[in-house]
Amino acid sequence: MISQVVRTFLLSFVISSVFCHDINTYNADYGVYVGELSSPESDISGQVFVVNATTLQIFNLTFSPTQQDLYFWLDTKETPTKEGVKAHTYEYGITPLGSFPEDNDRVVVHVPEKNRIDDFKSFSIYSFKTDKNYASLVLPEALKIPKSVALTTEFSGKRYSLRSGPLYVIDRRTIKVYGFTFEGNKAPKTYFYAGRGASVSYSSGVKVAIRGKDEKEISEISENYRGGKDIILELPENYDIFHIDWISVYCYKYRVNFGSVLVPTDDTLANLPPYVPSFKRNSDEKSMTRGVLKGSAERRNFTFQLGDIEHIKNYNVLLTTRTDKLIAFLLQGNLRSPKYVWHVNSVMTPDLYLMRNVTYNFNVEGGREKMIPEFYNPLYIGDDENGGYNELSENEIERVTVHSPGPIESNTGPLCLWMHNKDKSANEPDTFLDCDGWPEDVHSFAFTPNETTPSVLYYNSGNNFNMGGRIFIVDELPEDIADSAEVPYNREKWHTLALSRQRADKVNGGKATLAAVFLIILTIMIA
Repeated sequence: MISQVVRTFLLSFVISSVFCHDINTYNADYGVYVGELSSPESDISGQVFVVNATTLQIFNLTFSPTQQDLYFWLDTKETPTKEGVKAHTYEYGITPLGSFPEDNDRVVVHVPEKNRIDDFKSFSIYSFKTDKNYASLVLPEALKIPKSVALTTEFSGKRYSLRSGPLYVIDRRTIKVYGFTFEGNKAPKTYFYAGRGASVSYSSGVKVAIRGKDEKEISEISENYRGGKDIILELPENYDIFHIDWISVYCYKYRVNFGSVLVPTDDTLANLPPYVPSFKRNSDEKSMTRGVLKGSAERRNFTFQLGDIEHIKNYNVLLTTRTDKLIAFLLQGNLRSPKYVWHVNSVMTPDLYLMRNVTYNFNVEGGREKMIPEFYNPLYIGDDENGGYNELSENEIERVTVHSPGPIESNTGPLCLWMHNKDKSANEPDTFLDCDGWPEDVHSFAFTPNETTPSVLYYNSGNNFNMGGRIFIVDELPEDIADSAEVPYNREKWHTLALSRQRADKVNGGKATLAAVFLIILTIMIA
């Protein structure tokens, strides 16, 4: 606890020293300072820096959301308007903002795809439903954006076919090596190595991690790289490109430099983006394996119902996050996950494989009660991964193509909910289905993909984010992927249950009427 307090204090002290600089000035550790995110009407505050053309980071953010409809917002006007766009975070994606973990030393914010930070004039925390600005700043004109740098140097050596394309310095601690070629399966105990000095030496260097390979510890290069693969190097903590003179492919066992590149000593790297730590998944967190349902001749009907996911550990949502020109797909479990997700034919958020020029029926049983947002889920098929069509801004809606027929609001039906069977006996399934309303009220629509339908679509809720899954449109169904097992349910049982509920409602309604008459008579007699 004490160490955390000390860490927070030291960070605040260091950050505060940055603000002696003017707006639109570069700091190698944090980026280009663009101002204080603040408002006289709220207690929101935070210091905002530009990391690169598509990323911001906020330090010392004080933010306690008072409502459900707040977003980081970018606008082409100096004050936020409904014509602006959402900027997303790792923690919440494009969903409304919630509280951020106290141990976060920064909040990283990403500009939407196909945009750059200098396309906008303001950055804010904004509610587009109420058109209210909760905190904002005006971005400076002629914004100085930190830039990654391409080097002309390449790896080249006489042993083990070592060579590469040029190196690309992404930020202070991250270097991309294009077209890396090296017979790592033959070389003895070899690592990427970086250090200081006029020449490569064992005593002045340190091992360098390969992203995606050395997440836990740095291991030797053992793969046969044939040039068709780019790799990304991450310098260790307390090292950066400004404090090394060379990067080597180095034989640790015999202390031999197989080939190296020199780091420029001029001002080539003067305005590099700062290093932003990547978010790590918990070591005990496991990725969710999605089910699969194929639209075969025996399966032309897909029924969409809700499922309670609270009993499922480490539920993960697939998001896309763009940093500079890199696309990173993040699986993570600390997003604002929905309480319910779509269960299709009883399978939780499966991948669907549908054939072109074949008609499928989609039955919707996700609730139509607008007063309870969790139970109002119009189904739609579109090219947007995250769903929540009714919650999107005008700018976001323009980017979405809906492929399901009719208005989205029309695709609602009675509520059916898959529940976890906590008190099940040995021969009972883990889940059971509970339905409200009448099975005759189920809404259905037909969907026929054709030659012009995109190969990947998504099914989602029009009212809630992150509830759906993928639809793969194919010419032939894959034979090497197995279907998931469905849990059978009895629709006649649902109808019987609906009748019994109707009778109970009539009886209870009659009792309530008699009680009301009795109270009225009693009131008159007392008067």
